[in-house]
Amino acid sequence: MKVKTQIDKILSTFSNNKFRFLPRKKFDWDNAYEKCKTKLVYYSSNYIDFRIECFIGNSVECKDFSFGVELNKEIVALIPLFYFPKSKKNKISFLEDAISPPIFINNISQKLEKEISSILVEKLKLLNRELKSNDILIIDQLYPTNNLSIWHKTVLEYTEKCNVLRESFVNLELEYKQIRANYRKSYKSLISKGYKIFKPYKYKFQELNSDVWNEFKKLHFKSAGKKTRSEQSWDLLYEDLNKQKSNFYYCRGTDNSMVGGSLIMKNKFEALYAIAAYNRELFNLPIGHMLQDYIIRDLIKTDLKWYRLGRFYRNSDFDKPTEKEIQIAKFKSGFSTDIVATFRFSDFKL
Repeated sequence: MKVKTQIDKILSTFSNNKFRFLPRKKFDWDNAYEKCKTKLVYYSSNYIDFRIECFIGNSVECKDFSFGVELNKEIVALIPLFYFPKSKKNKISFLEDAISPPIFINNISQKLEKEISSILVEKLKLLNRELKSNDILIIDQLYPTNNLSIWHKTVLEYTEKCNVLRESFVNLELEYKQIRANYRKSYKSLISKGYKIFKPYKYKFQELNSDVWNEFKKLHFKSAGKKTRSEQSWDLLYEDLNKQKSNFYYCRGTDNSMVGGSLIMKNKFEALYAIAAYNRELFNLPIGHMLQDYIIRDLIKTDLKWYRLGRFYRNSDFDKPTEKEIQIAKFKSGFSTDIVATFRFSDFKL
């Protein structure tokens, strides 16, 4: 049986007299997304498409299993999900090798949210058995909040273990002076030095200059030492950039060559540090420090609430990050105003 047919069949069995479960391509995902209370960049269709292409471009078989929950002919919840038929890791997951929480539309009641959460956990357990997958992992609390979600409380009842992860954010509702006060002390002189050596730029939508984008692609390849994503994934990023769904920031050296660049995905709620590349021959110079400060200075002029820098890895993490992951996280966290706890649940009660 083809995977697509298998997925459609399983989702149809999820449905009951009250709720229908529909694959992402069978309804207007973006329209439902815009109605949701918390619009994380991760849940946008352009991010989902980009991530799938990244896997495919690296020869990883990945199928889109994202779906919506329909009530009275309206999509009331969205859950992005991927299926990896040949993976040794979790076969169903999205972020951090785990299943991400659903997001709900604005006017949904807490009672209904709780009902849907309970049904989703049961259906995910069923899906796990149908696909003969590995143990389910679920991650929760993907943005700064003082309250545990209904989803969190629901999953807690079904699982035996809960581990804590951390993620770095910049609060964009603060004044620049307040944000800068949170910078790692050593960064401040490095940032000043960077502005004296390099000149930063923000890609302007009106320019539509593919030469700048191609220059960044070459820099990324040189920095990584190999091709890490397909041409199609780059095309998707460039398309979103020209639709103003992303920002691109870069800087040039004294010879006018591009020495650093960073793509920031965004929506009306948050900005996401997505891709960055720097000239490794100038590793001793503060290119990244200056460019991140320039990005933050620009983002605080918008109505965005948060700048998501990414996971804050530590040696004590249960999933044993690499030294590279730890160092990248250390660099990014030096700009953060908030370190937020996220939770990963495992060992489901059958």
